[in-house]
Amino acid sequence: FTRFAEAAVPVAEEVGVRIGLHPDDPPVPSLGGVARVIRDFDGYRRALEIADSPNFGLCFCVGTWAEGGQALGKDIFEMIAHFGARKKLFKIHFRNVDAPMPVFRETLVDDGYVDMAQVMRALRDVDFDGVLIPDHVPGGADEAAYTIGYMRAVRHQVLAEAA
Repeated sequence: FTRFAEAAVPVAEEVGVRIGLHPDDPPVPSLGGVARVIRDFDGYRRALEIADSPNFGLCFCVGTWAEGGQALGKDIFEMIAHFGARKKLFKIHFRNVDAPMPVFRETLVDDGYVDMAQVMRALRDVDFDGVLIPDHVPGGADEAAYTIGYMRAVRHQVLAEAA
C-alpha cells in the first residue's frame, strides 16, 4: 500500500483527482489465502497517514462496515463523525445487510439492521458533500430504482429536519 500511495498520490494531486479508498469487503483478515490490508478503523487511519494528502480519502462503504460490526474498532456513526470532521469522506456506498459477520445477507437499503436514515443524518451533521451512491443492490433494475428513490426521500427528510 505504501508503494502505491507514494506513486499514485502525487499524480492524483497533480491532475486534481481524488482517490477514495474502499475497505476490504468482507472485512476479514484473509480471503482465499490472501491477506487483507484495509479492514478496520486502524487500517483506514494508517492509510490516511501514509497517503497524507487532501486528494486521498475514503470511499466509505456502509455495507462493509455493517458486515464487520463491532470487530472493526468503530461503528458506522463513529466512522462518519471521525473522518467526516476531517473532510476525508469522498464517496459513500449506501447499502445495508441483515446482520454482522460471520453470516450476513445483503438487503434492500431499508430492510437491514442499520438505520439508514440515521446514516444520512450523520452525513448531514458532518456537512458531507461527496458522492452518495447505491451499492450491491439485491435484485434488478426495480430494486436499484427503489434504492435511489429511498436515498432521495431520506436525504430530503433529513435536510428538512435541519431547516
